[in-house]
Amino acid sequence: MEKSRAQSMKISAEAIVETEDVKDIYLIENGKEKKVGSTTEKVKFVRINGREAIERVQKLNSGIIGNRKSITVMERATCKPISFTDYLNGSQHVKAEYSDEEVHIAIKDSEKTIKLNGYYVDTFSVELLLRVLQLKSGYSLQLNGFNATLESEVDIHIQVVESELVKRGFDEYVDAWKVKTYFGETLQYYWIDQASKELLKQSSQIGDGLILEFRRG
Repeated sequence: MEKSRAQSMKISAEAIVETEDVKDIYLIENGKEKKVGSTTEKVKFVRINGREAIERVQKLNSGIIGNRKSITVMERATCKPISFTDYLNGSQHVKAEYSDEEVHIAIKDSEKTIKLNGYYVDTFSVELLLRVLQLKSGYSLQLNGFNATLESEVDIHIQVVESELVKRGFDEYVDAWKVKTYFGETLQYYWIDQASKELLKQSSQIGDGLILEFRRG
């Protein structure tokens, strides 16, 4: 555990650039896929209480899985979380504000403050962290995470599985690292462009024979 904290303290997001992105959402049931919505992402630099930070705004629009908006803010130099806010169908669902030693969480009408022991990353910032890690064949990393919606600590394990050709744009395919990421027992796969470090695709199994994917059109 102490080793993973030492590793995570070395992570910096200085290499991240401001971007805007659009992905389509697919449900794949027993090999048959159906488009069920889209997501937009905007990453920009902000200043929060004198700290240089990165803000990631993700909007999900789907008639089947709902409409969400998530805002993740983390410090550029250390990737320490500053805040996470989640909106469901236009109403604020979760708001988490981090300090060095605790996190204050408001969920609907309830509030609580939870003590944090050591260095943590917000689980919702992992999609940013994957863009700054020095991914390569055989790479793995263990991190201490915190999930505000679950109000609990979550062990995060990141492992590069292989290199794959993945669609980046119309008729364009690039080499990407396929990254297996466990959030506790929950498994997600991400594909990161080896050259540009862009997140091109993500996939998770959400039921028996049912896969949810976000990917470029």
